[in-house]
Amino acid sequence: MKKIKFLCMASMAAMTLGACSDDNIGDGTNGSNPGDAENGVFFAINIDMPKAGGSRSTIGDPGNNGSTSTGGVEIGQDYENKINEAIIVLARSSDNGFIAASTVTTNDLHAISADKSAYKALSKFSKTQLSAYYNDKDFSNKANIFVFANPNQGVKDAIFGSNDGATVPAPGVGSTDWVDAVQTLDDENFIWTPDNFLMSNALIAQREIPRLLNDWDNYKSEGKPFDLSGNNADVAIDNGTPVRGSIKVERAAARFDFRDGSEDHKGNGIGNFTYRVVYDGVGDAAKTPLINVQLQRMALVNMNKSFYALRRVSADGKPKDTQLCQPERPWSYDATTGGLLSSGNYVVDADWEWKDDIATAWNNAVPNKEFAYDDHFEYPFFNNDNTIDVTNAHDPNRWGVSICKAVVEGPEDNNQDWNSDASKGDYHIWRYATENTIAGMNGQINGLTTGVVFKGKMIATSEALESEDEDVRALAEAINNKSEDFGNSYKAPILYLFAGNLYMTWNKIREAAIKAAVPGFKWVGDANTGHWEPFSINRTNSLYVAVFGTGGFGSVTFKYNKVNESGAVIEEGVEVTYEDQLSEDETSANYAWNAWNTGGKPDSGALKDNFKKAVTDAKITIYQRSNDEVEGHPELGGWGYYCYYYYWNRHNDNTRSGVMGPMEFAVVRNNVYKLAVTKISRLGHPRISENDPDKPTPGTPDESEDIYLTVTAETLPWVVRENNIEF
Repeated sequence: MKKIKFLCMASMAAMTLGACSDDNIGDGTNGSNPGDAENGVFFAINIDMPKAGGSRSTIGDPGNNGSTSTGGVEIGQDYENKINEAIIVLARSSDNGFIAASTVTTNDLHAISADKSAYKALSKFSKTQLSAYYNDKDFSNKANIFVFANPNQGVKDAIFGSNDGATVPAPGVGSTDWVDAVQTLDDENFIWTPDNFLMSNALIAQREIPRLLNDWDNYKSEGKPFDLSGNNADVAIDNGTPVRGSIKVERAAARFDFRDGSEDHKGNGIGNFTYRVVYDGVGDAAKTPLINVQLQRMALVNMNKSFYALRRVSADGKPKDTQLCQPERPWSYDATTGGLLSSGNYVVDADWEWKDDIATAWNNAVPNKEFAYDDHFEYPFFNNDNTIDVTNAHDPNRWGVSICKAVVEGPEDNNQDWNSDASKGDYHIWRYATENTIAGMNGQINGLTTGVVFKGKMIATSEALESEDEDVRALAEAINNKSEDFGNSYKAPILYLFAGNLYMTWNKIREAAIKAAVPGFKWVGDANTGHWEPFSINRTNSLYVAVFGTGGFGSVTFKYNKVNESGAVIEEGVEVTYEDQLSEDETSANYAWNAWNTGGKPDSGALKDNFKKAVTDAKITIYQRSNDEVEGHPELGGWGYYCYYYYWNRHNDNTRSGVMGPMEFAVVRNNVYKLAVTKISRLGHPRISENDPDKPTPGTPDESEDIYLTVTAETLPWVVRENNIEF
């Protein structure tokens, strides 16, 4: 790991209460100029990254290095570790009240090792600030040292004030405002630019400083600095003990890595991001694959715009009684009963109050109000009116969209520690994100949690295209038809999904519902004056109820099985005409579809809205055709039928499916979340949210027993977590 040794110079006043010749030394509040060695005193700091080891998804005891990983170490890339600039803050140990700050610029950094893993730097503190501290009645020779590597403009403003000194005043001696300053993610405050990742203390770094101002006179030369990470024999201060030593820093951002989990061939993946999802027949031996889903795009949603420069934790996640730069501690569960054995803590979110308001509103009732998601999130999953707009989800300004294939063609992770034999797959760096945590279990909801949306395209198999079943062949040909002439969302055949079965056109699902209720028709009477009657009707069948509700099915003419008086089939494919004697249910999906169809199938208006509401209220999913041009990848996209899968980022897995745990869904700084879709169990959510009977709301809990999604996790530092995703 990178270990950086900083040599910094602190300018001190003479240890007298009266004026002296040293008072003419320039203050230089920002400390960007190391100044003349004759007028300053030097100190040295070692800085390195936390380390950890082990193997499991849950966090462990952090120990002295600040890492809560139990799964090994993800060594950062050079551009993730490099330090070009730093701010060093000296603060009171009692309350982190501001004492002084110093900037180390690129020009003041000098590599002192061949691999540039160690640096020497020169800088100075304000003499006036230091003098004030040594003359303070609450003076202590124990001080907290804070390091901000590659600081963004927001951090600089919080410590030194804004350029004009009006917008953000510089903190005075004793001020704690700088500690709680909330940073905002924008173009000027990006925190993961290559070679300029914002880093800050992973742990509180309390060190001893000289007891008397005069003691600093021993360290006026660069060759003999006061060592904040080592022994200082002249003043009998040892800052090199195991609990002191190097200043541990961590990145303020988290990282997401991704690999093609379909290549595992352990679930239903067959490679190239493709999974077998829809089958014909029952039982593994009888299953014939009909429709695959190929994941083509992935998008980050709900990324925090605000964050703290310094991590903080609390017992309940609220921004009071917080502990600064303290580790996230684990929640312990009984392996047999799942009961809580011991409580951990929460990482505190910089936007806690707004998120608590939203969580409270959705937990109490579905609020009839708008929320400013776009003010608080980059790539908000929901619009401010609480709806999902996925009709243009490939727009990177809406969600943080990437092409799956392009991601795995990008930079590889550095896996020599946790995955040296590559047995856990070949991960590639996808992107970075800010910290996003929610206090308590009830706040872990879709409107607040950072997630990933995967966009998949349906692809019919060769078995389906060559099927002897005419309906299966027609469905397969429609799904694989790439011609624009085949029609758009309302001109091309609409697909309907119920209970895992896919039907092309409403007539086909209507016919299937009747056949599910009526095993066959019998002819009653003679050949000339007789008529058809159903052998029996089971109107409680789930598919029948979904299509027809509690009413009849109207008039039908189609080919059906002819049965005898005992119900035995005596002839197949006989054309049957029959009018149900039970009146239709005017609230049913079939009644609404008939009205929409009779009205010319308009693509807007009340008829369309009523039809879609009635169908989705019956738990029938609607899929409509669309076009998606994937730039640079002509083999992807095009006209077809698409669906979406929603994954909410799992931070700490409590191993209890369907039961939410504290800090289970979150993004925490200095973690790497390794994602791999290892299984897709069903067709995903439709492209148009009004077509979805299972569409999420902002208040939908992240934890679900729904078979769309199952996640396992493995944790290491950066810190790193491996998440295998099953939809």
